[in-house]
Amino acid sequence: MTLIRILPELEIFGELSVEDQSWAIGREYGICNGWRVNLALDQAGQAFGENGDSNDVSSEIDRALLGKLRSLADVIVTSGATARIEKYKSSKHAPIAIFTLSGDLDSVPAIQGTQYFTPLVLTPAERVDTVEESLADVDARVLGFDLDAHGASWTESVSHLLQQQGFQSPILESGLSTVRQFLEKSQISEICLSVTAKGNEALTARCLTREHLQKSLGDLTGFKLSKLFVSGRTAFMLWSRDGVAAPLDEA
Repeated sequence: MTLIRILPELEIFGELSVEDQSWAIGREYGICNGWRVNLALDQAGQAFGENGDSNDVSSEIDRALLGKLRSLADVIVTSGATARIEKYKSSKHAPIAIFTLSGDLDSVPAIQGTQYFTPLVLTPAERVDTVEESLADVDARVLGFDLDAHGASWTESVSHLLQQQGFQSPILESGLSTVRQFLEKSQISEICLSVTAKGNEALTARCLTREHLQKSLGDLTGFKLSKLFVSGRTAFMLWSRDGVAAPLDEA
């Protein structure tokens, strides 16, 4: 399959395997010094298909690229809901941090199964005892974040907590509602977005416009489309605001 880079300048990479294409894209995305989102959508802007998970709207290259992007992060952040739906497993690249109110993570392999890193469970400070009790039989670190009197949102409190733990390059993998909340508070520096045409529909330029994507993601003011690749029926986009990216061979 041919990989074509359209931005920042046109280049045709020729016939590459799925693995090689994912490396080529990941290398050019580089490292983000800040919060990065990774998200897959279909041409209608949906993040989930009929089965209720992201497999319905992602491509083979997209799933291979996920591992490359995780290797460029120092913590993988998701919600309890996403962790349950996607059956999150421990990653060899970075620890998993899951934010939750309930601590209901019995069905999540990253918590209950074999672990590369001790998972982090993030919850409001007043919920720590309850969540620790729910997870008493597993190896997990429960950390409380403060919703303080200064009016910080829960997303800002989560970000501050992870920064206190020394994490500088989180990657957020979650549903559209959560992504929008992080974006609304200007906490996201880069958005790694794949858009895959499903069924009989074609991937059109309209599916990749700021106006179309904002229907799913919310306001993208301040973001610039800095990278654009196309492979088959999938487009790979890097929208950048404050992130500082470096190619892998320079990192």
